[in-house]
Amino acid sequence: MYRNVNNNYKGHSVFTNGAGSRVKSLLSSATDNTNEYQSIAECYEGQSVFITGGTGFVGKVLLEKLLYSCPGIDKVYLLVRETQGATAHQRMQKLLEEPVFSRIKEENPQAFEKVIPIVGDITQPQLGIMAENEELLIKEVSFVYHVAATTKFNETLDIAMNVNVAGTGRVLDLSKRMENIKAFVYVSTAYSNTDREVVEEVLYPAPVSLNEVNKLLKIGITDAQVKELIKGRPNTYTFTKALAENLVADNHGDVPAIIVRPSIVSSSKKEPVTGWIDSWYGATFLATVTMKGFNRVFVSSYEYNLDFIPVDYVSNLIIVAAARCKCSDKVDVYNSSTSGENPLKIGAFFDDIIAYSCKHKFYDIPLPMAYLTRYRWVMFLITLLLQTLPAYIADLFLLIVGKKPRYVKLASKISAAHDVLDYFPSRTWSMSARQTTALFQSLSPSDRDQFPCDPTDIDWKEYIVTYCQGIRQFLCKS
Repeated sequence: MYRNVNNNYKGHSVFTNGAGSRVKSLLSSATDNTNEYQSIAECYEGQSVFITGGTGFVGKVLLEKLLYSCPGIDKVYLLVRETQGATAHQRMQKLLEEPVFSRIKEENPQAFEKVIPIVGDITQPQLGIMAENEELLIKEVSFVYHVAATTKFNETLDIAMNVNVAGTGRVLDLSKRMENIKAFVYVSTAYSNTDREVVEEVLYPAPVSLNEVNKLLKIGITDAQVKELIKGRPNTYTFTKALAENLVADNHGDVPAIIVRPSIVSSSKKEPVTGWIDSWYGATFLATVTMKGFNRVFVSSYEYNLDFIPVDYVSNLIIVAAARCKCSDKVDVYNSSTSGENPLKIGAFFDDIIAYSCKHKFYDIPLPMAYLTRYRWVMFLITLLLQTLPAYIADLFLLIVGKKPRYVKLASKISAAHDVLDYFPSRTWSMSARQTTALFQSLSPSDRDQFPCDPTDIDWKEYIVTYCQGIRQFLCKS
């Protein structure tokens, strides 16, 4: 039988960094009938949480899921930047009006009263939080979810360091002063270790020391030096995420800490709205223009892995991992990824989205296609013949008939997206999620139903249709 137990997270950890011992421990606790079990919702009963990045794609789904599936939660404090055009409260109110929160609005609108905006900015000292709000967080908060980051791949190193590394340090420092802290969750990326073909759920050594990077930034660093510094990683985003992981591991002190590494976060599989997506980031833009017929070639291979993970699987894992966190010197790492246990091949993905586009007449240019080649000269030639030249011809026709040209501009955007993203489809990784699967299997049947996060459960044929429908409904509005 599953019964309530005392909510004590400060005991010794049952987890280790070894996948085998973790799986054994988790599965034995799940099957031993003498063990008492506290549901995930009960873990959050009467507790308050603090979220950074709550206005982003993952953050919105995380906030919604906490309010919806953990009804006993006390308060959700949301770090929100004020802008020239809106106060933090106004931004929060606009956020809660989005479609992602529709089921709460219909079923339990009183839950919105639990969301409290905290004016602040992770780039500022002490997070830019007023003293009285800081004291409130120190006294009230039990769970911290640090989701905020700059995901701009070509961000300058100094900005990426201030947001992704120093910002993480600021949130961690605040968490260490919280009187009732039960878990600090750092949301990283599965691509923080792109120098490895196989990525396990362990903490890898930092690419360079944090002190070395800070010294270089103080004296000034050229673009060429940045490229040399981050060698082995494609951009400042993945580089700084790797540094931040080690910062958390080295400085979490007595705070129980977890690292969650999502891969390419895609539309929701089921919750809060099937197929929900609100961002063109990641693979979504290139997937869409390929379905539309504007993009026709990639540097890749049919058999390479494309590591998608639905956004609701990411948010569920964050919530579950925090609830099951134990105090330990070590930091538990969970990959929210699919290529290790349930791989999706790039070729199969493009076959399916193009089939969807043709079936539903989603294309703008007939006969959409995705030619995969390992040779950049082939990509250049196909791009020139099938994308660039047709774009100029189409714009010329628009000018002749008195309409505003638009295809050359779109072709330029596609080219820019390739420049930023081509590193990823041109390589393949296997990212293990065995510990994530073991954590999920340790849950009760009802919690497994409430918080799906096991990547082996995803049926790719079904999900890709959901993904395409989400793009049409929420991004293209068609």
